[in-house]
Amino acid sequence: MKVGVFMALFSQKTLGEALDYVQKTGLEAVEVSTGNYPGDAHCKIDELLDSKEALKRFKEEFKKRNIEISALSCHGNPLHPEESIARNHREITRKTFVLA
Repeated sequence: MKVGVFMALFSQKTLGEALDYVQKTGLEAVEVSTGNYPGDAHCKIDELLDSKEALKRFKEEFKKRNIEISALSCHGNPLHPEESIARNHREITRKTFVLA
């Protein structure tokens, strides 16, 4: 079993700063939020899906620190009573599946 952390806790830091801290504390895995309620501070999903180079750079940030992505999270409410919110949450969820 690996011990990890939810990256949304470090949303005020850049991806590199957050991963440096995670590495320094000896954690081995992270859960990265892709949008909806926890935000997308470290994972701009459209950019990663649209650019192989951006995706490569993103993956390299984890690889060079020997940190595993244990999960991609997109907590949202696809059944939200306001259709525009529900639609957006469904879209982020779908894109998260594609990214995974």
